[in-house]
Amino acid sequence: MSATLPKTAEWLETDGLGGFASGTVAGRRTRRYHALLLTATTPPTGRLVLVNGLDAWVETAAGSFPLSSQHYTPDVVHPDGDERLASFEAEPWPCWTFQLDDGTRVEQELFVPHGMSAVAMRWWLLDPVEHATLTARPFLSGRDYHALHHENPAFRFDAEPAGSRVAWNPYPGVPGTVALSNGEYQHQPVWYRNFLYQEERARGLDYTEDLASPGVFRWDLTRGDAVLILQAENQSAARDDGDAPAEVRW
Repeated sequence: MSATLPKTAEWLETDGLGGFASGTVAGRRTRRYHALLLTATTPPTGRLVLVNGLDAWVETAAGSFPLSSQHYTPDVVHPDGDERLASFEAEPWPCWTFQLDDGTRVEQELFVPHGMSAVAMRWWLLDPVEHATLTARPFLSGRDYHALHHENPAFRFDAEPAGSRVAWNPYPGVPGTVALSNGEYQHQPVWYRNFLYQEERARGLDYTEDLASPGVFRWDLTRGDAVLILQAENQSAARDDGDAPAEVRW
């Protein structure tokens, strides 16, 4: 870990259109503005949070090890992925190195392309191992970036899969979210309740949120890098065909 960047330090990547991705070194969202995919619907205004974050974990022969951490009420941190964070670099874009309990090392990068409402993430093994499966579960809302989201029956979990592409359209009038990946998607809709944003609490504002997760993505890391691109509807982060993610090169 860089001595100049504590786990509470924040990073920000902008898309040049009024949207951005942001968060903390530890991966915990501490503000309502922390998000993976925040888009400006009328650039540079009309900001909406489409994808707030994700949980990720790696399964090896020694067990299952989280890479992410979430803060829930009443001050519960789960899972403990930030305990495996070995280092973080902010330049040229955010890059995390995790060391799992069995010694396996995994690197994660996040990149926001300029002029496009999208975020690209990549995970890979730093050392060869016999078995390593990565699973990622994104958290969605579709809310104004000043607001907070809560469980409600109007949220549409329906997924529209087409090859390596999956699309979700949670609310009418809100841009849909398109995911492109070189992994496998499995639809497993569930609500995650009572996320706690401690910086909002410190400001005396509402600080809890519920987020919807439509499903999970899985990759066999022993076969190569895992790539996940999240983009606002009608954006193009890669060729929009069945082989698009395979063409992505960092």
